[in-house]
Amino acid sequence: AEPTLGPESSVEEDGQGVLQLRQIPTPQIIDSSQKKVAPLAGARPFERKKPTHTGLSTEGFEDYELPGFDLLEFDEENDVEPEDFSEELLATQTMIIETCRAFGVEVTAGDITRGPTITRYEIYPAIGLRVSRITQLEADLARATKAERINILAPIPGKDTVGIEIANDDRVAVALRELLQDESFRSSKRKIPLALGKDVYGNTVVGDLAAMPHCLVAGATGAGKSVCINSIITSILYKFGPDELRFIMIDPKVVEMQVYAKLPHLVVPVVTDPKRVVGALNWCVNEMERRYKIFAKLGVRNFDSFNNRVRTEEEVVTPEEQEDLDSIVDEEAVESMAKAFEDGDLGPVASRDDEVDEDDLEVPDRFPYIVVIIDELADLMQTAPADVEGAIARIAQKARAAGIHLIVATQTPRADVVTGIIKANIPSRIAFQVSSSLDSRVILDNKGAEKLVGKGDMLFLPPGSAKLERAQGAFVSDEEVEQIVNFCANQTEQRFEESIQKVIESGGSDGDGGGEEVSDADEETLERCMEVLRAEGKASTSLLQRRLRLGYTRAARMIDILEARGIVGPADGAKPREVLIPVTGDE
Repeated sequence: AEPTLGPESSVEEDGQGVLQLRQIPTPQIIDSSQKKVAPLAGARPFERKKPTHTGLSTEGFEDYELPGFDLLEFDEENDVEPEDFSEELLATQTMIIETCRAFGVEVTAGDITRGPTITRYEIYPAIGLRVSRITQLEADLARATKAERINILAPIPGKDTVGIEIANDDRVAVALRELLQDESFRSSKRKIPLALGKDVYGNTVVGDLAAMPHCLVAGATGAGKSVCINSIITSILYKFGPDELRFIMIDPKVVEMQVYAKLPHLVVPVVTDPKRVVGALNWCVNEMERRYKIFAKLGVRNFDSFNNRVRTEEEVVTPEEQEDLDSIVDEEAVESMAKAFEDGDLGPVASRDDEVDEDDLEVPDRFPYIVVIIDELADLMQTAPADVEGAIARIAQKARAAGIHLIVATQTPRADVVTGIIKANIPSRIAFQVSSSLDSRVILDNKGAEKLVGKGDMLFLPPGSAKLERAQGAFVSDEEVEQIVNFCANQTEQRFEESIQKVIESGGSDGDGGGEEVSDADEETLERCMEVLRAEGKASTSLLQRRLRLGYTRAARMIDILEARGIVGPADGAKPREVLIPVTGDE
């Protein structure tokens, strides 16, 4: 019989033939797929704080304004009567109930919730029925409902019902503007809110990059990964000026991030050469260590306590001094930071030669967030897997308290790309449709992504939670992204940190290890390195780190110099480098 939308009772016999009565709540049909947005006239852009001296170039950002919502499109159809899907939804629910009962599985109809992408049909299992008997009917239910694929939640987290999710024939796009204007995003207490999408109940899914504190985004080609990255970047641009947050964008595929090439938020131009990526990641490691040294000097614990501290009289900067401070940042501080990176002086496990006098560290008013976006991890793992994996792991392990965050994306979710070390240090994941449950387990440590329907349908694993949230990802078009970037770029010129850029482009050295200037202290370290190589017969950055207690950057630089001098061979994937000649103490 067709399920009705009135109070129902589930009646059955127990082992002694005694009838048991179970009261079922009144089922409802809920359509949460409809668009909702505040009128444009009442939607003000987000407010931002007054620019201050941040330790990176800030000149020209004083009058920067955040973009307005008019740059994002939205088809407002407030006067259009929403289409009634009740008859169609009830027919599908009837088919689900009858199919279950045909196989001897007694269930009762529950709520029907229609979301932007899928409809969730809830059913109440009879008392004493194992939910595994329902999951075993997945293929039969897909056949009966003529669905391409279905997903069974047994049970729905936090409820006593089983959910059967079926893709809608008519999907509703989730406009990014709708999410940005939603109260859950506008009044959010999240530090770096990210508008991700809408769940099946119509709730806005908002992540917090500061709490994540890093995020892995993965999915097959065309599943919605690139649009998700665009939505994340756009969310950030609507909340932060270039003095509050800076980007380092890494784009080995060359085409994905070029639309952002004019952004004033960039520390350096978009990095496209895989050979230079390690240098960019190493700069982040050194910036992280520099910040920690300043935190220690002032006795603060983390990024937030530093930026919110009560400044001493010595730290207070008068308006007349601000110009001089910008000049110091542009010339002295940046050159000093770049030189420190070249010399490997900011490693976390530094040798005695690497120590930096804390009294020489310049203390800015505030630090900006730094968000590193890697668009395709697979390309980098083919070029220098050990170095890339090591740098990502170090940033992911320690950079949260320094205000540095990673967003890593890949369309190749294999175990040799998303390694155990990377996964262990990036707890938040976003998975789009993949081809197999094996790929899903690589991303989420759980199956489910293979049952998604593509085009933005995603599973989000929030930080500190084992519960996956299914949502339809926000959509922002290429034209909208271009308009927003142009708005940001037209307000102020880009201020690249050129000294840092030079170091990043050289991968952490000047590219000619044999002819570069090497200090006496470095020569002594090289002698010690060669002793280790002679004893071990192989060479790697991690070997020098362990045996000589060097920081990662310094050990990598020693390997680069030894390679340039013809002492060790080139990198060969994850294998140790070959020692090419007999190494002697006076080599």
